Amino acid sequence: MKARRTQARLAIAAALLAGPQSVKWGYELSRQAGVGAGSMYPFLAELLAAGHLTDGWEEQPAAGRPARRYYRITDSGEEYLRDFLASAPAANRSRRHTAIRRRPGTVEP
Repeated sequence: MKARRTQARLAIAAALLAGPQSVKWGYELSRQAGVGAGSMYPFLAELLAAGHLTDGWEEQPAAGRPARRYYRITDSGEEYLRDFLASAPAANRSRRHTAIRRRPGTVEP
């Protein structure tokens, strides 16, 4: 999967990698990345189709609210997103993106 490296996609990748083993809710992810749904959901759909994310729906939503969709990074997705951030031109990376650290025992590119 060769995805464009826009500021929005870099921010989404960084937000997904912040606590990669945790569940990410769509709205929470949008706020954390600072991007709108029009930028976020197409990229999430690409990541899902490539097997870099899994998704599901909240089992017991709060009364009066629809179920929320969640996303979780797969092992291949974590590697892909780290490479995605690392291969972005330096001019496209903000401090927030470069603060993501590699998993212990892996080699920096």
